[in-house]
Amino acid sequence: MATVPSSQAEEEYLQAIYTLQDEGGPVIAARLADFLDISAPAVSEMVHRLEREGLLRLDARHELRLTQAGQTAANSVVRRHRLAERFLVDVLGYAWWKVHEEAERLEHVMTPEMEERITKVLGDPQTCPHGNPMPGTAARPTRPLGDLGPGERSEIARIPDQFEHEHGFLEYLDSQGLRPGARVGVVRSRADALRVWIEGKERDVRPDCAQKVWVAV
Repeated sequence: MATVPSSQAEEEYLQAIYTLQDEGGPVIAARLADFLDISAPAVSEMVHRLEREGLLRLDARHELRLTQAGQTAANSVVRRHRLAERFLVDVLGYAWWKVHEEAERLEHVMTPEMEERITKVLGDPQTCPHGNPMPGTAARPTRPLGDLGPGERSEIARIPDQFEHEHGFLEYLDSQGLRPGARVGVVRSRADALRVWIEGKERDVRPDCAQKVWVAV
C-alpha cells in the first residue's frame, strides 16, 4: 500500500484537507470541492484514489480523515510550501503577500536535499511569512481579530492558509497595514465596515478582516 502521494494533484488535495482541518469544522467532499473550485465528481474520484492508497479514509458520517500516512504526507507538502514562501521573502526579497502562488509551484519540485539546505540557510524558521507555523512546531495561541474587546490591543499573528487563496486579499491587507507583527485593535464593528486601530492610527477596513486576520492571545 502506498504511503506517499504519487502525483502533484494528490499532494494538492492533501494540502487542501490540511488547510480545511486548520480552519475547523468537518471536512467533507462538498467543502473540499468548493475550496479547490473543482467539480464534485472529480473530487469524489480523487478521494477514492487517496482511500485506495491508504492516505485517506471516510468515516461513518462521510467526513474525510487523513490516515497517519496521509497526515505525514500532508505535513511534508505544507512544510515545503511554507519554507518556499520564507525563502522567497527572506532570501529573494519578494513581498510577503506575493509569494503564495510561486510557492505552490516550488513545493512540488523541492527535493529532500533542497529542503534541508533551505532550512539551514533560513535558520530553521518556525513560521511562514504569513505567520502560520511549520508542521510539527508548537503553534502560538491565536484568535480572530474580531474577538478583541473594546480598547484591547494585540499583535497580528497570522493569516490562516485558507485565506491566502482569495485573489487580492493579502495585497489588500498589506495596503491597509494589516501585516503579521503589526499592533492592532478593534474600535467598532458594523455590517459594512470594521474600524480598527493599526499602529496608532484608525481606519475602516473590510468587515471580513474580523474573521480572516488572527491575533496573538
